[in-house]
Amino acid sequence: MKRSTKIITAVVLTLGVAGGAAAYGKHRFGSPESRANYMVGYVSEELSLSSTQEQSLNALKDEIMTARRTMRRQMKSARDEVQSLISSERFDRERALELIDGKAAAITEAAPTVVAALGNFLDGLNVEQKEEIMEFVQHRAEHHRHYKHNGE
Repeated sequence: MKRSTKIITAVVLTLGVAGGAAAYGKHRFGSPESRANYMVGYVSEELSLSSTQEQSLNALKDEIMTARRTMRRQMKSARDEVQSLISSERFDRERALELIDGKAAAITEAAPTVVAALGNFLDGLNVEQKEEIMEFVQHRAEHHRHYKHNGE
């Protein structure tokens, strides 16, 4: 085979594999709900949760998804308003601050139910399960530090 044919074949195969992987990933987690359900199953399996603990985890997932849907709805209207603020002749600083305050209020409003659901889930775990969660959190924190910019 000619060298150029090998290169073209390698590029086509690479693009095919990458495209297939992307399609599989999108199909597997086509929606935030399916991703959340997957994560509940994964966490349940990793921590060997009892049925009561799994119910608490599902309640936490439901609260997070409800808060997420509320934020997404508000974000759509806020995005339209930000675009109108930017395109206007003069930037309305007061309206921009109102939009930010509205977003902060929505977060503050959703926080108590999410925190309560998280507390219920964590309170139902045993010491070993909590240790596994702490190991995961610490591992993620270390992983995140490796990708921080040097200037921060």
